[in-house]
Amino acid sequence: MKESPDKEVEIVSEDAAAFVRELKSQEGKGICVMGGGELAKSLFEANLIDEIGLNIHPVLLGSGIPLFLEMECQIDLELLDCKTFTNGCVLVMYRVKTGSM
Repeated sequence: MKESPDKEVEIVSEDAAAFVRELKSQEGKGICVMGGGELAKSLFEANLIDEIGLNIHPVLLGSGIPLFLEMECQIDLELLDCKTFTNGCVLVMYRVKTGSM
């Protein structure tokens, strides 16, 4: 995808860790990054993730893409919130514990 139809969404194809590091150096809050296991690994290993939200759907797949790729270290999380929805989905929010990398 080269560009988003939503003007509030920016598609980034450069080094994600460098891009997020630059965003975090600016004023403001609320950076939301969406992507797969490869993106998560690069941002976790660059120590750029403060919180993580997981949407759990009531479906078990026999195969697929892993949620997270193998990382160099364990990342400890602290539960912030857990919401259940009428369709059976659960949203779980965690804070990355400082010093867990």
